[in-house]
Amino acid sequence: MRHFNLLEEPWILVMTGEDGSMEEVSLIKLYQNAHKYKQLAGEIQMQNFAILRLLLAVLHTVFSRFNFRGELYPYLELDDRFKPVAELDEDDLEDHQDNLMATWVNLWNKKSFPDIVIDYLRQWQDRFYLFDDKHPFYQVTEKELMKRPIKAGRGSNPTQIQPKTINRTISESQNKIALFSPRYEADGNKNRISEAELARWLILYQGVVGTGDKARYEDFKGTNSKGWIYDLGGIALRGKNLFETLVLNLALLHPEEEYQATSQRPCWEQTGAEVINKLLLGYPVDNLAELYTNWGRAIYMDPKARLEDDFVIETVKLPEVEHRDQFLELMTLWRYRTQGPNKGSRTPQKHQINSSFWRSFGSVFLVENENDKRPGIIDWFYRIKEITKETNAVIESYGMESDNNATSWLPVEEYFDVLDINEHVLDDIQDDGWVARINGEVEKTKDIIENTFGRFVNNVKKIRNIEGNGFTSKIIMQAYYEVDVPFRHWLNSLKVNQDKEQRIHNWRLELRSIILQQANLLVETAGHRDYKGIFGKDKPFMNIATAYNQLVYWLDRNLGLTKKERRVE
Repeated sequence: MRHFNLLEEPWILVMTGEDGSMEEVSLIKLYQNAHKYKQLAGEIQMQNFAILRLLLAVLHTVFSRFNFRGELYPYLELDDRFKPVAELDEDDLEDHQDNLMATWVNLWNKKSFPDIVIDYLRQWQDRFYLFDDKHPFYQVTEKELMKRPIKAGRGSNPTQIQPKTINRTISESQNKIALFSPRYEADGNKNRISEAELARWLILYQGVVGTGDKARYEDFKGTNSKGWIYDLGGIALRGKNLFETLVLNLALLHPEEEYQATSQRPCWEQTGAEVINKLLLGYPVDNLAELYTNWGRAIYMDPKARLEDDFVIETVKLPEVEHRDQFLELMTLWRYRTQGPNKGSRTPQKHQINSSFWRSFGSVFLVENENDKRPGIIDWFYRIKEITKETNAVIESYGMESDNNATSWLPVEEYFDVLDINEHVLDDIQDDGWVARINGEVEKTKDIIENTFGRFVNNVKKIRNIEGNGFTSKIIMQAYYEVDVPFRHWLNSLKVNQDKEQRIHNWRLELRSIILQQANLLVETAGHRDYKGIFGKDKPFMNIATAYNQLVYWLDRNLGLTKKERRVE
């Protein structure tokens, strides 16, 4: 009855070369050849993020028990499935911490994964079947699903969804048609899915669900999970190949000491009933392997189902993981909450969908007061940077945007961006170092666009008697678009020994030029009304020429530029 084993069957999409060529590989083949692959290459970036976390969960589990040679740490005792029989003794904590770091360093230097990863996976091969009547992967059995009473509006059955719902390139429910879908409805094409596709989307679905489904257990307590990674402002480090990416994000020694001794418990080392019970009872998650494989739903797929038929998936809601001060999570931005139910705590901060990643530079790299919290993966980066000896740090950002409908939180758009910056520049963290200076220029650039230039745009809006905020928002967004690539180039070109004042001065001159170009576009389209101008109540006469002159004055003043320093307009 069981079929499609993820250890043996090809299902993970990877990029195999610089030309963008791709291949589907099994879990075992991926770990055997990770150093030969460029990167994950799924249908969407958030799928890659979800699968990256699954791959990391395997590695965290293995190397919390074995060193890079596949040798068991001497103070641990495992059963015949390589699972600890007891928690780590407190007296062994210091040795364990040293061993974890030594394992990480040796892995990085080895440049490929040892056989112990494959040996561990084979011990748990029965838990990696996509279709199975006993231990289906990332799912529960029918008995486990129906063990508790279910409430579903007026009914008592699980929610039934189709493949087109979990496929995030479509995200179509039974009640709402997805327009501009990459697949047509004809002949049920939207619901056509292979086992490999289903496995990829299933992993993302457990992390990015929404709340549109109705069924939940009667003894449910807490908040409906939208999927743990749905609420993250995802952050990950990227290496030159997939092996490096995995090891760079493999924080074997967690930056938070309280999590350094906890046993790793990925979902496949638990039964479906155990996963459900822990979530419903509100047990805290204290290890990365469990967090990285967290379920947003109890999911059942008939092991006898045929994908070419009318295939359905049954789901029941599960509670979300505690968000407040959940610093076990490494791969997210954080925000201190000053009001609302989370007041006085820090919770994951999503990326702004139309905002470039560099605009969050301070949130990523700086800790300016006691309420700030840097992403844990960046703390890890600072710990390993002397070992990796890389010349550039490449940091990826991931996120999923909803339809803003509080009854469904349907995922409709993803966020992905990359920050590429000299590693030694990021290491310059003293008060007057590059990190603080860069953050200053990020904030200065935002202020110039939104306030200095924004004031000019609003003046033009008043002169033209335009109502609403659409005019200003559109032009501000365009200004950010024009600034984006030049700022990335400036950021990427910085070197640690350069004259900071001169490099900053060069950027401000370039920023001035870009802003004036955007202002000139409005001037060039000016009509009779713009030059006729307006008289405001208790305000002097203003037309587009005076508004432009005010912009130039305040632009130079706010950028700290003298007349002699300006470029010729």
